[in-house]
Amino acid sequence: MATVADAWRPTSELEHRLQETVRAGDQESYFRIIADSELVVPVPPDRVDGMLAGEAQPSWPTQEEDGRVHVLVYTSASAMRACLGPSYQHFMTVRFGEIAETWPDNRWWLAIDVPGHGVRAALPIEARLPSWFVRQVAEGDGRPPQVGRASAPWEELRDQHRELPRESPRQEFQPANDVERELLRAAANNDHDLFLQTLAGTEVLLPVPDETDYSMRPGRPGFPWQTREVDGSTVVPVFTSPERLVEAARAAGTGTEFIKLPFSVTLRYWPDHEWLLAVNSGSPAGGTILAQQLPGLATWADQRAAQRMTNGFEPQNDIEGRLFDAARRRDTDGFFTTLLGAQVLVPADPDTPWGIVPGDAGFPWRPVPVHGRASIQIFTSLKWMNEAIGSSRFIMPTLLDMVSAWPDTEWNLVLNPGTPIDATMPGDKVRS
Repeated sequence: MATVADAWRPTSELEHRLQETVRAGDQESYFRIIADSELVVPVPPDRVDGMLAGEAQPSWPTQEEDGRVHVLVYTSASAMRACLGPSYQHFMTVRFGEIAETWPDNRWWLAIDVPGHGVRAALPIEARLPSWFVRQVAEGDGRPPQVGRASAPWEELRDQHRELPRESPRQEFQPANDVERELLRAAANNDHDLFLQTLAGTEVLLPVPDETDYSMRPGRPGFPWQTREVDGSTVVPVFTSPERLVEAARAAGTGTEFIKLPFSVTLRYWPDHEWLLAVNSGSPAGGTILAQQLPGLATWADQRAAQRMTNGFEPQNDIEGRLFDAARRRDTDGFFTTLLGAQVLVPADPDTPWGIVPGDAGFPWRPVPVHGRASIQIFTSLKWMNEAIGSSRFIMPTLLDMVSAWPDTEWNLVLNPGTPIDATMPGDKVRS
């Protein structure tokens, strides 16, 4: 019978590295990697509203196994949902060292990527650590107790197998999916509207350098956009299938690493108003979008995404329910009055101190381009933050505290982009 482990694939660089150590039987390297990692701590669905309203503090999620209490943590949001079920949408990210420093009970164990009760999941990178070993790993010593003889390392096993034969490249173009069939039809008929409408509702593959953190997304500072020069213009390539990406990479001699994200997200965070966007470079199902088209296209794509979500929109908490009602009534004053008194999620670096407030010197004012303008992004729930920028550490000030300390009138304030409860406020209007 197939299990989750049979179909499981790593979704982050951390999980790729852990998988390699498990395959190699290298437990020490596994724990050394864990010691330097940032882990996902689930927030139970019944505690989300209380935390966002400031009425409840974060707590360690636990479950009992074989008479021991285990603290549950995960290597990614995907691993968390595979092990706990789809109702778990919210989480915090905490570095392993912080977990060790704030460990709640010496009798408790740490469970990494372990399934919840009643969930049929078994990830191959799961681990259980007693509290004393948690501290040892955090101090830099990843050597576990060991008896018997270790199994052969993965490199030895790998050398015993022949490389699988590779399929010869196909000479005639074959669309890899329905999106490419529509793009091919649009390109053949020179139908720009069909080309853009087809892309607006799909996901694309965005190339990234080797060893890129898989949690990185364009909406976070420092994202490594990959570009190339074509006829004196800087171009960012995106692709609609792995086949198109591999074809272009072979032709250009570049790597094949990528992240997958909605086309609208790529447009929203476009980094430079002079760069062009190339879709499926060198393919009959491709085309180039000019730089001057991108800002308007980005706004349209986000509006389209928000409209598609409206009918089935599910507010994640009471604040979002009130914002959604105000948005449907077009009650701008009511919308911002509700928002002003709420706590919001602000993306932060892993080393940002807990409890920091907007007036402090180290507060993470880190603007990113949103629709071509430097912006500070805020969110009213983890769901919209994760969908926009991926897994990230965050802090939770009130919006009132943020606008009172707003540092730069050139920065826009952007709320929940691409959702039915989104909003943008120019910097010179924020304090008013």
